[in-house]
Amino acid sequence: MVDHYVHGYHPKESTRLQDQAATLVDLLHSDTSYPPGSLVLEAGCGVGAQTVPLAKNSPGAKIIALDISRSSAAEAMDKAAAEGLSNVRILQGDIFHLPFPKASFDHLFVCFVLEHLPRPVEALSILKE
Repeated sequence: MVDHYVHGYHPKESTRLQDQAATLVDLLHSDTSYPPGSLVLEAGCGVGAQTVPLAKNSPGAKIIALDISRSSAAEAMDKAAAEGLSNVRILQGDIFHLPFPKASFDHLFVCFVLEHLPRPVEALSILKE
C-alpha cells in the first residue's frame, strides 16, 4: 500500500486542509445529514476535516472513515476524540482494497478524494459495491 498524497503530509498541509474545510463547511454540510441507524463510509477521510462535520450533523448515524495514510487517519482520530464524537470510527485502509464485505454501508461520502486517485472511475466502481 502506498502512503502517498500529491500535496504531501507536512503539518502545513494539514493546516491548509482544515482551513479549506472551515471555509466550506456551510456550503458542503449545511444540508448533509444521514438518518439515525445509518452506516456511512467516508472514503478518503484524510485528516478528518469533513469527518467531524459529518458526524456532528448525523449523531444517530455511524460514520466509518477510511484513509490510506496512517498519519492522516491518526490525526482524524485525534480530531474526532477531541470533539467527543462517539459515532465515528477511523480506519487506515485503501479505497482500492476495502476491508469490508460488499454492500456493508447505507451511504457513501466522498469529498476532495477522486482527483487524487490514479484510477478514479475504478475507485467509484469499487465503492458502489
